[in-house]
Amino acid sequence: MMTHVALLFAEASLCGGVILFLFHRRGRLGLAPLYLIVGTFQYLQIVLAASVHIVVRPGLVINPASVVLFPITTFVVLLTYIEQDAEETRKLAYGAVMANLMVYAVAGLAAFHLDPAVPGNPLAVPVDLFQQGLRLPLAATGALLVDMVAAVMIFEVVSSWMPRSLFARLWLTAAAVMVIDTVLFSVGAFLGRPGFASLFLGGLVAKLAGATFYAVLISSFARFAATSRGRALAGHDRPDLFTWRTYRQRYEEARSLISRDAQTGLFNRGYFDEMAPKHLAHANRAAHPMSLVLIDIDKLKETNDQHGHQAGDRLVSFVATQLQHMVRSSDAACRYGGDEFAVILTTANAAAALIFTERLLALIAAQSHAMSPAAPWAPARVTAGVATYPIDGVTLPDLVLTADRRLYVGKRRGGARLVAADDPVAS
Repeated sequence: MMTHVALLFAEASLCGGVILFLFHRRGRLGLAPLYLIVGTFQYLQIVLAASVHIVVRPGLVINPASVVLFPITTFVVLLTYIEQDAEETRKLAYGAVMANLMVYAVAGLAAFHLDPAVPGNPLAVPVDLFQQGLRLPLAATGALLVDMVAAVMIFEVVSSWMPRSLFARLWLTAAAVMVIDTVLFSVGAFLGRPGFASLFLGGLVAKLAGATFYAVLISSFARFAATSRGRALAGHDRPDLFTWRTYRQRYEEARSLISRDAQTGLFNRGYFDEMAPKHLAHANRAAHPMSLVLIDIDKLKETNDQHGHQAGDRLVSFVATQLQHMVRSSDAACRYGGDEFAVILTTANAAAALIFTERLLALIAAQSHAMSPAAPWAPARVTAGVATYPIDGVTLPDLVLTADRRLYVGKRRGGARLVAADDPVAS
């Protein structure tokens, strides 16, 4: 038994090492060698699954295909998805499925060469090795396709649960996929046959063992190896993949970065123009209110003229920081213009918007008074105009126009106040 364990370890190390080498050198070699290897695995799976069985104990039989080859295909999918993109993963999935079907089709035809009545089989290869029947290839191909889709979906979910541990994410994803694969393949191919329970249990144990080995191997490689681009695969300056992100996660992060105002860290005008209509449409569908608050910093031009633009920038950043402290995660605070901010208050009616804005003005005044040393513009003062859907308008232009009109009513009355109705209310 120990000899078999050593052989399985050597086989998995060889396959995993070759896959990681090809993936590591993909910048120079391309992905074609990696895909060819995965296609080759489809043939080897058939041969090993049909011809090599290792008795671990009575009632538990495993084969090298389940330990070595089935799990590694899942990890190749994850590597491709994480470091390339969904389109490249789709190509790999289609290629592997087509290779699987072609192997079964060609092997089935080749079996007709092995007619016992006709000389030409010097190795005495059994016909059953090539003719598996229709049930087995359909079960194997269906399970393979589901495995590849499930690997991507499960990894995304698991990554949101535990973003720091690469090994845990890889292992949980692979383990879940191996369970799915074992159920689909075993039930599809062997249900009703003698020894089904032993085949099912042996396949599950073998695949989970292989998944564990490859999770350790790949997470270790990811932790210490740098890519040919001279950086860690994670995209950080140091070789640390314990924050490995998928293509989708990197896209969302990049999208978030370009949606942020560089000076304040708030969302920018482009984000407001894109997301405000969506929030308004959701409010309309859900039949709940939504409020818009436009905020203008009082006397920012005078601050720039008297104390310099650095002082003006500090004033803008100060107000933005107070906004960040006030908004909920479901709301959106945006830098609308040079000295103006827009806040989307989802599910907030007029009374809630009034309370929010009053507290914001009070927070800005209190925090600017408490600054030490005092800023040259202290205390900071802002003016706000509030509009609420649907009572003040049912379209975004209507809400912006109403909030803007009320904002400038407050400015004309000396600033440092909010206006939440056409009959101004000062605070």
